[in-house]
Formats: sequence, structure tokens, C-alpha cells
Amino acid sequence: MGFINNTSYILNAVLTKKGKEYLSKSSGNFNITKFALADDEIDYTLWDEAHPMGTDYYGAVLESTPMIEPNVDPEVVMKYKLITLPEGTRALPYIENITQVVGDNKLKSIYNDAGWIFTDTTFNPITVGAEGAFTGEKYSWLVLNSNVINIKAGAIPTDSNFDSMPETGVTYGEESGRLSKKVVSQKATIQAKQMIFDRETSIIVTGQRSGAIYVIKVQVGYLNQQTP
Repeated sequence: MGFINNTSYILNAVLTKKGKEYLSKSSGNFNITKFALADDEIDYTLWDEAHPMGTDYYGAVLESTPMIEPNVDPEVVMKYKLITLPEGTRALPYIENITQVVGDNKLKSIYNDAGWIFTDTTFNPITVGAEGAFTGEKYSWLVLNSNVINIKAGAIPTDSNFDSMPETGVTYGEESGRLSKKVVSQKATIQAKQMIFDRETSIIVTGQRSGAIYVIKVQVGYLNQQTP
């Protein structure tokens, strides 16, 4: 990471790893149809309404701060997206309809005489507020430790199971050695992984259009049900 001399650059755009993957498979037909803006690098605590030189200098420090070079890792950029809200909106959108996966709701990694059983759960969040402007949006689901749980985009089909779920949506974080994993979809399903002691991790859920964030704590409990 470095700084850009903001007197020399007007625009500096780079493709993420997923963007480069699409570009390599596009046979020259790679077209960007949507984009998002964010202000991750702005520290608004530097907005100084007590500046002795008046209102024109409230943002003097912000305006003179060098811009940071683009980061191509989709897990650490675009965390604070700029959004357009309906006129008259009094509160930011937020995510609900998610239950924490802890205590009685935690996932289980069960070992019995027949082998291993792994429980799962599906999330179907909604974004409320902002006059319904973000109803039906997709979310990014970032699992911080994929050694504890696996995640797939979507819900488990009727008369099916987690392993037979198709890999839909966009998946990030499959590089060797990386613990995190992210999928992008409206719904998501997680399943416990094999382990012989209790563990936990978290999922950071982010609205793709609203920028709303919700953190899910996920506990996985080991249960030995072998016949003595």
C-alpha cells in the first residue's frame, strides 16, 4: 500500500482478482455495467468545525490528505459505500431477520456410530428503512474462519442437502492458505465442519447497495454420540 500524489492523479482504477478473472474469460467482451463508490479512506473525525479560520477551512485537513492507492482485495475495500437515499429519509438502512447462531441455536459437529453429521442453517435477511429503497438487495457474506464453517450462496433446496447445493453467486477467498471466504447472494447457508472441540467464528454481512452491516456470531459445538 502507498499514497497517491493527488496533484497528479485524477482517476486511478484497477481490477480486483475477480475482475481479472472475468476479463481473462471474456474473449474481449468484458463490459462494466455497474459500479459503486466508497469513502473508506476518509476520516470524518478530521472535519473541524472549530477551525479558527471559519467554514471554508473545516475540511482543510481532509482535502490535503493524500489518497491511498487502490487495493485489489475485495475483502478489505468498499466497506463504506456511498448511497443515495429517498428525500426525507430520517435513518440509515439496516439489516434484520437474522438470528445469531449461538447457545441453543449453535451448529453441531456430531460423531456417532454411523460417522459424522454436520448441522446447517440458512439466512434470509432483509434490509429495512430508507423507505424500502433496498428491499431485495444482495449481500456479501464474509466468513472470517472457514475452518469452522462452510458457506454457500442460496438456500438448501427441498429434499436436498448442503453438499448437493449448487455453487451459485460469486465466491471469493478460495486462495490457498486463506482462512476467510466470501460469497455474494441474497440468501446464504452455512454448515459446521468436522472438529473435536467447540469453536466459533463470525460472519460479516454487508448490503451490496445499502452498505448496511450486520455481524453474525457463529458457534459450533462438538457432540460425541457413540454407543459406549
